Amino acid sequence: MNALAHKVTWQAPRPLWRGTTPFQARPQLLRFASDDFMEQLLATLAEEPARISDRIARPETWRDPPMPGDLLDSVIRVPLPAPMKEAKRKRFWRSAPAAPPPPLPVNKELKLYQPAHLRYYLVAGTLACQIPGLPERAVAGGHETVGFVMRRMLPASGRAEANVPLVEYAYVREGADARWQRVEADAGLAPGEEQLPLFPLQHRDEEGAPRTIWAGMIPVARREEYLGKSVVTAPVSLAAGQMAALKPGAPATRPNTTIARTAQLRIEVVEPWKALVRAALKGADEFITRTPDSKETAPDRAERVSDYNYQYQHQSWLLLLDLRKWMDLHVPRLSAALSATTVPATLNAAEQAAWRGLNTLAPGGPTPPAGKTKAASMRVALLHIREFEDKLEAVTTHYADGTKANADWPNLHFQLVGMVPPGSTAAGATLDGPYKVVLAGGDPFSAALDPPANDETVITEPSDSPDVNIDIEKLDRFTALLARALPQSDEANVQPIPHAMKLRDVMIKTAGDQGLFIVRMVHMNADCGPLHPPTLSKGTEQFKLASFFDPDAPVRPITITLPTDTSPAGLRKHGRGTAFVMSDLLCGQVQRAKGFGFIDLVLQVLPWPFHKSIKMKKGAEGGGCKGGSNVDIGMICSLSIPIITLCALILLICIVLLLDFIFRWVPWFIACFPLPRLKGKP
Repeated sequence: MNALAHKVTWQAPRPLWRGTTPFQARPQLLRFASDDFMEQLLATLAEEPARISDRIARPETWRDPPMPGDLLDSVIRVPLPAPMKEAKRKRFWRSAPAAPPPPLPVNKELKLYQPAHLRYYLVAGTLACQIPGLPERAVAGGHETVGFVMRRMLPASGRAEANVPLVEYAYVREGADARWQRVEADAGLAPGEEQLPLFPLQHRDEEGAPRTIWAGMIPVARREEYLGKSVVTAPVSLAAGQMAALKPGAPATRPNTTIARTAQLRIEVVEPWKALVRAALKGADEFITRTPDSKETAPDRAERVSDYNYQYQHQSWLLLLDLRKWMDLHVPRLSAALSATTVPATLNAAEQAAWRGLNTLAPGGPTPPAGKTKAASMRVALLHIREFEDKLEAVTTHYADGTKANADWPNLHFQLVGMVPPGSTAAGATLDGPYKVVLAGGDPFSAALDPPANDETVITEPSDSPDVNIDIEKLDRFTALLARALPQSDEANVQPIPHAMKLRDVMIKTAGDQGLFIVRMVHMNADCGPLHPPTLSKGTEQFKLASFFDPDAPVRPITITLPTDTSPAGLRKHGRGTAFVMSDLLCGQVQRAKGFGFIDLVLQVLPWPFHKSIKMKKGAEGGGCKGGSNVDIGMICSLSIPIITLCALILLICIVLLLDFIFRWVPWFIACFPLPRLKGKP
C-alpha cells in the first residue's frame, strides 16, 4: 500500500507538536496584529517554527496590553549568511520547548476582529496519514483538493434556546443565494457547502526535513453576510446530494405568495405616503404662534399654506403614477376596471373591495387653480395619471404658484394630503385628504396586513408622528386592501424581496443567537464515492465574528494631518484637482442655493416667531441652468479638498453638539492633547 492509499487526518500545525502540547488534536486559529502578517508568518516558520504558538488566537479587547507575539518582529531585517542561519536554527531546536499558552479562560469568549481593526486570522493545520507516527500526507492535486469550511453553531431547532446543545450548520450556496443548512450528526461535508481555499506553507523540522502546513484566511469581514442568511433545520447528507446531482429531478416548486409584490407596493407608494403625512402634520403644527407679539398676518399664513399644497400635489402626482404602474403590472384586471363607474361584476371579491376603496377615497387640498379640476376619487386620478407620465418624468421645475400655468403639469388635482389655513394665530393648520378615511377604518379598510401584526412588531412608543393621536402606520390598511387583490403566483418574475425584509425575517428567527462559529479543514478526493467521503478535521475553538463597530474591537491607528496654514493666504496655495460634474438641473439648484445664507436655512426650519420662509422668484421654482439662446448648460466645478475637509470637521463638531440632547455623547466624543511648537506659519 502506498502513502496515498492511507486514511488521512487533520492535526494541529506540526511545529506545535514539539513537547507537551494541548494543540495536536485539531487545527488552530493564528492571530496577527499587523498588515505584514504574511511576512511575519513566513519569517517565523523559516527561523523558529514552534514560535507560532505565540500566535494562537486568544480573547482580547482594545483595553488589554499587547500580546507577546505583537512585540516581536520575526522578519530578519539584517541579512545573514546561510551557515549562520543554519546554526541559529539548530540552536533553537536544541533549546527547551517553549511552554504552551494556557487554555482559554472559560469566562471569556474568543472574538475575531476585522482587518479594519488591524487583525488577521488564519486557520492552520497539518494533513497526515492516519498511521503511527502521523507522517505528512502529500496532496496529489487534480482530483484531490483541500479547503476549509465555516460552520455556524445553533440549536437543532434553528432558534436560540437556553441550555440546549448546539449543532453545526453548513454554509450552502445555491445560485446567487445562500443558506445555513443543518449538518448530519457525523459532521460530514454538506452537499453544496462553500469551501474556502487553503494554501501551503513550507518549513523545516528539527532534522532539516521539509514540511508543509496548510493555512487559510478566516473571512471575518463577511460577518454581516453570514448572519443575514436563512437557517434550514432539515439535514441533507452528502450522498443524497451526490445522487441528486447525478439524477436531477424536477426543480422544486416555488410556493405561491404575494410577499414580494406587497413589499414593492409598500416601499414605492405607501411608505412615501406615510412620510408625506408626517411632514404635513409637522408643517401644520408650525402655524401655532407661541408668542403674543407675532407679526405674521392672515395673508402670510394663507401663502404658506398655498406653498405647502403645491408641494403636496407635486409629490402626490408622482406617488399616484407609481401606484398606477404597480397596478398595471400586478393587478391588471383591477387596473382595467378603473374606467368603470360602478363595481364591475367580472372582478372577484377582493378586487371589488379594492375598487370600492379606490372609488371611496376623495382628495384633499383647496380648490385647484384656474384651468385645472379636482378628481372626484382616487380611482379617477389613477385612471388618467398615465396620460401625464412622460411630462411628469421630464419636468425640471417644482409645482408652485409661479409655474402652475406650465403645460407640463397635469390638469387634474388629487392631493394625498391637503392643508387648510388656520383660523387664528393660536391654532395650527388642519389637514384633510384620503389618508383620514384609511386611518379611520371601516369597510373596506377595516383589516390589517395578512397575517396581522402582533404587539411585538409594532412600535407604539415613542411615536414617529408629530400628533400622537394619529397612528400613521394604519395606512398599511391601504396596502392590505390592494395586496388581497393580488393573484397568487410563485413571483418568479417580479422585483425581489428587499434585503431589509429578508434580514428582518432571519433576525426574528435567530433572535438571541450567540453568533458562534467553528472551522473545519477538509480533504476531498473527487474520484471517491460515498464509501470514502471527504475527511473533515475536528472543529476549532468556538469563536464569534466581531462587527465593524464592536465596542471591544482594537483600534487601527489612523493619522490625518489637516492643513496647517488655514489663513486665506495659506489655503489659496492648495490646488483644486477634484472636479464635480453637474447636470443642468443640479447646476440650477446649486446656483439658487448660493443665494442663501446659513441663517436663511436655519430660519426656514425654526417655528414661529423665528420662522422665515425662503422665497423663490416667480417662475424660478426649479429648473436648470440656461445660456444664450436658451441653451441648457451643465457645470464642472473644481474644489479644494483641504477646505472641504475643514468644513466637514467643523460641521461634524456642530452636529455632535446639537444632537447631544438626545444621545448624551459629548464626554466620549473627542480627546485632544496639546502639541507644542506646531505652528501654522513658519
